[in-house]
Amino acid sequence: MATGLQRIVPLTALLMLALTTSACDTPSPAPPVKSSESSAPSWSPDASTGSGADASGAIVGPAPSDLHDVDWTKVPAPGAFCGVPKLVRFDAQGQTAARSTAWGTVRIMRGRTVLYGDTDGDHRDEAAVYLGCDDTGATQNGQIAAAYAVYGHVGKNLGVIGTITPRKKSATYLTALVGADFSTGRIVAHEKWYRPNDAHCCPTGDATTVWYRHGDGLTPGATRLTS
Repeated sequence: MATGLQRIVPLTALLMLALTTSACDTPSPAPPVKSSESSAPSWSPDASTGSGADASGAIVGPAPSDLHDVDWTKVPAPGAFCGVPKLVRFDAQGQTAARSTAWGTVRIMRGRTVLYGDTDGDHRDEAAVYLGCDDTGATQNGQIAAAYAVYGHVGKNLGVIGTITPRKKSATYLTALVGADFSTGRIVAHEKWYRPNDAHCCPTGDATTVWYRHGDGLTPGATRLTS
């Protein structure tokens, strides 16, 4: 079971907290988790869309007993956090173009660091994969949405448990997701938000939101400001 604060790094200019600039002393992202099994799962080309707007319950393929063995570069992700009402698949660079009902043509990107922890008490970790979405350069701010896609075992399959999005609204730029803590029944998402005078590189506000696990879904609780 994963314990303590774990960090994840966005791939775009959302905060310049990330990428290659090392602004605000954010660590460089780790490489993708590779399968340790001799035969990796064969992902279905036609994943189901799930029953909820965030694709909760969507089956994306068979699951190994340990999700640390998943090759996440091949796993589709829910696009609803950016107004794309379907699962999306990524190219070799970890991105894809899609049509958003809110913003038109967007680019969705998958982060390279995966967070793990057990939320249902079965001694098997769930996984959270960072997702970013930008407008492909149409506006100065760039990134327009961020999320963690949370995956877990649904029977013998790998399914989408839910999508975690920032809950604290910033005065200027998009609030960032910067980590998550897992425990039985919940995931605590850590957010960095912008005060009115904060530079784009370095938001100074901190907040946490508890996301509660209910079956194969997640529900947000109240957001608490910590600074």
